[in-house]
Amino acid sequence: MEPGAMQRMFVEGRRRLLAGFGAALAATVLAGCGGGSSMGTAPFTPGPVPCASAASASADGYAIGMCASTKTAVFLETTSSVAITGTVDGHILSLVFPSALGAYDGSTGFTAASRVPGAFLRDVLGALQGSAYEEPLRQDLVAPYTALTDFHAACCYHDNPPWAPPQLAYVEYGSWEKVPTASEGFIGVWYGARSAMVVDHSPIGPVNRVYRGYVAGTVAPDEVGGGYLDRVRSFSAPIEIIVDGTGRIVSGRIQAMVTSAYDPVTGQLVLQDLPVDPVDLVEGAAGSPPGMLTGTLASAGGAYADVDPASSRFEARYFGVSGNIGAELAGRLRFRAGNGLIAVAAFGAQFVP
Repeated sequence: MEPGAMQRMFVEGRRRLLAGFGAALAATVLAGCGGGSSMGTAPFTPGPVPCASAASASADGYAIGMCASTKTAVFLETTSSVAITGTVDGHILSLVFPSALGAYDGSTGFTAASRVPGAFLRDVLGALQGSAYEEPLRQDLVAPYTALTDFHAACCYHDNPPWAPPQLAYVEYGSWEKVPTASEGFIGVWYGARSAMVVDHSPIGPVNRVYRGYVAGTVAPDEVGGGYLDRVRSFSAPIEIIVDGTGRIVSGRIQAMVTSAYDPVTGQLVLQDLPVDPVDLVEGAAGSPPGMLTGTLASAGGAYADVDPASSRFEARYFGVSGNIGAELAGRLRFRAGNGLIAVAAFGAQFVP
């Protein structure tokens, strides 16, 4: 495995790492057996050895394990939480992996000193720009490292967005990465209250309420491989959720999704449509646990690939304070699409009076 291969899969905004991405993967080989028998049998070349995450794959979870040798990814049921410390740029990411990957458990703190300069472009997912943090912080990533993005004060959506990214007051959301070795890495998503004063009570009222915001996440080739992608890409999309007077979802839709990649020739980010149809959020018929919305994703129709409702889910909570209950709505989702993609993402939305 060439040193840095996994980093090239994960860090699509870094100029030096991305410039030779395709060639580096093509040249990646594993040590294998050579030579034939005395009868002249053709040499046997073994296939790539799956990473440890493959054996821990789960139909559940809001994290992805990405293997450099197979160039495929799996869903992982990984427990993640982010504590907002109250200091400027203060976050503590805590991760608990499946038992076979337990060596990677632990917490990582991020401060203002961990903030990534905007020129690195790590703070861009799809067409959305937020704040990014790394530990350890350095321009040329070498495993091990851990990273975090936060989009509560996002900006910069492309073309003619249906609405501006909201500046969220009560919740933060984003993605995390943990890359312990050059051969395997992990990506997940998170959301949480910005302070202890924030409550997650559902709004109650006589009319429907509209929430608008954005989704930001990561899409990767699934465990079968051979689909639309052979590496990890980031994506973003507008999201609108309408709830009734009891706080249950009337309708919710993630609109057209876009990915971004760095073009080493032009030195610019290139935005492309992600070939997955817009998707609807469908709350479970039996309702959701107190303080939480849960359900499945269903394709809204279109020319691109559909999502699989059996393995595509979401969860969300309301965030606000006394006198402004349910001012914001944030959550996370995962989906599997018919064109060989799996994805995890987080979202934040704001009540639109």
